[in-house]
Amino acid sequence: MGTLPRGAAVIGRLRERIAFERPVLGDDGAGGGSLSWLPVDALPEVWAEVEATTGSEPVEADARRAEVNWRITLRARDDLSSDWRLVWRGRVLDILAILPRPRRDYMVLLAREGAGQ
Repeated sequence: MGTLPRGAAVIGRLRERIAFERPVLGDDGAGGGSLSWLPVDALPEVWAEVEATTGSEPVEADARRAEVNWRITLRARDDLSSDWRLVWRGRVLDILAILPRPRRDYMVLLAREGAGQ
């Protein structure tokens, strides 16, 4: 994973639409909380490049569960949170990290499918 090329070369690779969701903790009425996910209204779908990087099938409680790691490239923005998740083609990807970039034109997110579902 080297440096990204400038300008049109990167823009041409941003062919996928992704949406962001944020966690909302609500009262379940029984003294506990319930977690739900809501679209981030201030952040409509954005163009991105989505690439699978690795995959595994860890065993938890005697059951296999597929996990896929993803690398998402998009135009740089300051309003993302690693507490959010993103939705791409009906798949839910938990954001693991927002990588710092010396140039501020594009950014990279690392995400995992299957981690929190």
